[in-house]
Amino acid sequence: MPHASVARRGARWLLLVVTYYMVAAAAFHGYFAKWQFRDDIPGITLPSMLDGTAARPFVYRQLLPAIANEVDHVLPQKLRTVAMTALFADDRARGPIAKFYPGARDARDPAYTLRYYMVFYMSFAALFLALFAMRAVCLALKSGDAAATLAPMVVALALPLVLTEGGYFYDFPELLFMALAVWMAIEGRVLWLLVLTVIATLNKEPFLFFTLTLYPFLRANFSLRKTLTLHAIMLALAATVNVLIKMRYAHNDGGVVEYHLLDNFAFFIHPMSYLRFEANYGVITAKGFNVIIIAIAVLLLRSGWSRLPEVMRRHVWIAVVVNVPLFLLFGFHDELRNLSMLLLGMLMIVNTNISTWLEPREVTARVREPAGSAVPVRSTALGGTDEPGLVRSD
Repeated sequence: MPHASVARRGARWLLLVVTYYMVAAAAFHGYFAKWQFRDDIPGITLPSMLDGTAARPFVYRQLLPAIANEVDHVLPQKLRTVAMTALFADDRARGPIAKFYPGARDARDPAYTLRYYMVFYMSFAALFLALFAMRAVCLALKSGDAAATLAPMVVALALPLVLTEGGYFYDFPELLFMALAVWMAIEGRVLWLLVLTVIATLNKEPFLFFTLTLYPFLRANFSLRKTLTLHAIMLALAATVNVLIKMRYAHNDGGVVEYHLLDNFAFFIHPMSYLRFEANYGVITAKGFNVIIIAIAVLLLRSGWSRLPEVMRRHVWIAVVVNVPLFLLFGFHDELRNLSMLLLGMLMIVNTNISTWLEPREVTARVREPAGSAVPVRSTALGGTDEPGLVRSD
């Protein structure tokens, strides 16, 4: 029954989209309720980012502000008036930022309201799409459908806990671009990867360093010479974007980077640094390098590391070598968001652990199934790629 098969696949995709949308909404709310767009910090607020007057290095992250500014510039005045009237209406359904997040003061400034909402929804859309990109990475690395679907949800819901000392709108496109970059490298989609490098670096300049972690995936597809050539091109593109952005905002306050090495050493040698807590999702949770989080990370690593594909293990090791020194130099205390190059490794660790937990149940289910009542087929649960499964025979 071809039509029935198409309908089932459509229903699975619909369920996946709705589920990921709700998960992204919950995770984004967890972030925005905690940090907004840093409306209370002079020099790094969204209006200053939109105006190009923010302090360095924050002002370098110009992708979403540039898009919002351009859309605002070409928007017809009649449509702008309609949108502004709707956003300032006394209606909870039409003004969620102003109504639900009192700290988001800049959302009520008429000069920036429309662009504030644009950046808000572009950031949310980036997180929503990142769930699908992470799922694609898991499937490309031969993960089972169920684990590949669940692991991105775990990572997304954990993001507010990662945003410990600050959270910024460009963190969500960064996750999307890193996931897309890994998937493109696995699939050997070189031209798209080069285009992505330019866009991702405009969003956040450390993407230049993240390109180094793609080596194992590219090397699995191409010769050493071609792999090194691709890396050289990616680095050249990212470096060019970095230089141009830094030249554009060379006279802004602040510096090219913020150094916190000595502050970080003082933080890490203090025992109380590992016993900190904070509020996330309205409840108390462990913060940063709390011993609880460290224990969970160690447990997941011990259980899942050996089951990771070899190319992913190499990716993680390169990310550690590149990201940890950068974190110690330029991060601040337990600002886990600055370990973002490890997020795809975290995704796959979670994925392998979920697979481990599910496998015994799948075996048990097959043993208990009455003989002759099921036949092996290729399942497409939740709209994924074909994976072995069981369905009733007709």
